[in-house]
Amino acid sequence: MKAASARDKAALKEIQQDVSAKAAELHKKMAARPLVSMPNGRLTVETPDGAFSLALRSTVQFDGGYFSQGRNPAGVDLNSGTNFRRAQLGVVGTLWRDWSYNFTYDFGGSGTENRGYVYRAYIQYDGLAPLAFRVGAFSAFDSIEDATGGANLALMERPTAVTIARSIAAGSGREGAEIFAQGARYLVSLALTGGKTTDTASFDEQQGVVGRVAWLALDRQDVKWLVNMDATHVFRLADVAPGPSSPTVIELSAGPELSVDGSKTVDTGLLDARHVTEFGMETALSLGRLFGQGGWFHYDIARRSAVPDPSFQGWYAMATWSLSGETRPYDPVTASFHGLIPDAPLGKNGFGAWEIVARYSNMDLDFRPGDAGGVAGGVQNIWSIGLNWYPNQTVRFLLDYNNIRVSHSNAPGNDISANAVALRSQIAF
Repeated sequence: MKAASARDKAALKEIQQDVSAKAAELHKKMAARPLVSMPNGRLTVETPDGAFSLALRSTVQFDGGYFSQGRNPAGVDLNSGTNFRRAQLGVVGTLWRDWSYNFTYDFGGSGTENRGYVYRAYIQYDGLAPLAFRVGAFSAFDSIEDATGGANLALMERPTAVTIARSIAAGSGREGAEIFAQGARYLVSLALTGGKTTDTASFDEQQGVVGRVAWLALDRQDVKWLVNMDATHVFRLADVAPGPSSPTVIELSAGPELSVDGSKTVDTGLLDARHVTEFGMETALSLGRLFGQGGWFHYDIARRSAVPDPSFQGWYAMATWSLSGETRPYDPVTASFHGLIPDAPLGKNGFGAWEIVARYSNMDLDFRPGDAGGVAGGVQNIWSIGLNWYPNQTVRFLLDYNNIRVSHSNAPGNDISANAVALRSQIAF
């Protein structure tokens, strides 16, 4: 009996050891499995050690708008209708812990949808923090409003002065390389940029530099004050024809600050140019539920011909008020402010976040109109008001009204006037 009992105990111990070993092996395999999560609806896969990750991202914006037009010139017919302003799908993540990447394709557009183009495609080295290096196609760090992602804009479009500034050598899909340093209260960047992924010319691309310095001068729980300076210099414009004597030109233009229409309401036309310089100053102040932001931008064009070199300027001022009490959060990665995050999302004992917006935008593309070498691009002034609703952190609705006035001092018959109302439905994760 004692021998049998000893054998049973030995067998039981062997079974326990086998089960323990198998449990340890299973635990090891489970610990090595990728972690899958869906923060705010974004599917994310990450290795347990955080060295590798992949996350799906998407922004879809469907816009509809109506223009009530004044006595506009023949040929000016602002389009009422609908379109997908952004229809983006991409992946972002990390490689070997110190590398990050972003590949995003966009099928949307201003006034019409696209067949798809490379919106972002870059790889970035983060192993020398706070320094980082980026190469590929991206939007170089420029102004505060430029760094505010399209899904976080307070109104449906950026002010005209910012749109023109970023179009010179920055903006989405711009190819180049960038070095920057980021901290909790600062961002300093310098980028060498070329053409855009949507460019179709087969001749030499433009070459330029874009720089930005941003500093969070005041950082308290309920008060944040951000100051920003940016500068752009294109030292070589793209050739428009083959050969060493190809002309080089620049065109500054923009639309009515509503995405359902692709018309250009202010436009310098093609200007013979040797190089182009832009610089701007902005500031943003967050005081609890009140938020304000504004900026001034200047543009100089050095011509190759003997006529005077034109210069232009534009500015904007904007304020938002959170009706539901939330504060626009500061993002140190982009040195800009995000949209509201609802304290009480719809369906969770709340009605989401609500916000009202007002903005004045001015863009002067006139330079000695009527004189030899003058430019009659027009002076655009737009008053905008908006109501934004954030049911949750992923879905958003924007209702905008714009009063648009474009004047031409030398040709009042070309003046443009319109009132417009537009609605955006957005999902972004």
